Amino acid sequence: MDLITSRTMEITRLGMNGLMDRQQAISSNIANAMTPDYQRKEVAFESQLNEIIEKEDLKDFIKGQNSIEYVPPNVDIFTGEVHTYRTPTQQEKAYLKSNSFDEFKPQYVTDIYSGSNIDGNNVELEREMMDLSKTGTKYLVLSNLARRQFSGLRNAIQGQ
Repeated sequence: MDLITSRTMEITRLGMNGLMDRQQAISSNIANAMTPDYQRKEVAFESQLNEIIEKEDLKDFIKGQNSIEYVPPNVDIFTGEVHTYRTPTQQEKAYLKSNSFDEFKPQYVTDIYSGSNIDGNNVELEREMMDLSKTGTKYLVLSNLARRQFSGLRNAIQGQ
C-alpha cells in the first residue's frame, strides 16, 4: 500500500461515505415528515466497518507472522529439532491479496418499529434533528482526521 492510500485514510474515507449516506437518509426523513404513510429510513454501516478493520488486523497479523528475516534452518543442540520459519499458505496469500475495502456497502433500512402517527408516518422531527447533529459531528471528526493525515503527508514531502 502506498503512502496516500494508507489503512487509516481508507477507513476514514469509508466512514465519511457512510455518514454522507446517513445524512441523506435523515434529510429525506425530514423532507417527508408530513407525507402520509412514509416510513423513516436509517443507514447502518458501523458493523461493516468493524468487520473490515478486523480483516485488516488479521492481514497485519499474518504479515507479521511471515515477515521474520530468513535465516537458514538451525538445529537445536539440546533437542535436535530443526527450526524453520513459516511461509504463508496459498489461502493466506489469497487473503492478503483480497481488498476488504471493496466490500463496504452501507445498508438502507426502513424503520418499521417506531410508532406511527394517525396518518401512518413515523418520522419524529426532534429525533431526526438530533441524528442530523450527531452525524454532522462524527463527519467533522473524521474530516479533521483526514486533514491531519494529509498535513503530515505534506510536511513529509516538504521535508519539515
